[in-house]
Amino acid sequence: MLDPFGGIPPSFANIEVSGLSFQRAKGLEADYTVLLDVSEGDYGVPSRIEDDELLNLVIPKPETFAYAEERRLFYVALTRASRGVYLFTNCRQPSRYIRELCEIAGDEVRFETIEGAALRQCPVCLVGEMVEKRNRNGTVFGGCNQFPDCKHSEGGPAQPSARLRRRARS
Repeated sequence: MLDPFGGIPPSFANIEVSGLSFQRAKGLEADYTVLLDVSEGDYGVPSRIEDDELLNLVIPKPETFAYAEERRLFYVALTRASRGVYLFTNCRQPSRYIRELCEIAGDEVRFETIEGAALRQCPVCLVGEMVEKRNRNGTVFGGCNQFPDCKHSEGGPAQPSARLRRRARS
């Protein structure tokens, strides 16, 4: 497990902070949870590392739904919070689960900068941010930062780009 605290959890007067894996969070509850690096990749969510062949021999019948076990663990991590969930992601490779969450939760998901300013979510791909771009003749337009995967654009300028924090309110 990656330890965001380097083995020394921060200490605050009125709150308790701990770092847990999705698996270790089962059965626990907190006011808020923060999920770090909810992004695609080898060690991402879902992980692209294949299961060991020996493990596949002892696991009961394989799941027919892609990433079923990791999807359940992600749901466990999301539901540990009684008041709110914050998801941090690489804005170029957000986890496929963020798109699914946006499809289900709609307006309950808010895209923000690290400072808390609202960002404009791409209405087409749901995981991208609308950013200001210029075409070859210098005309300003709004385009999705997931280009070329998402080609959505709009005529007027978009909000400026910033690092992305995704927040889901419960």
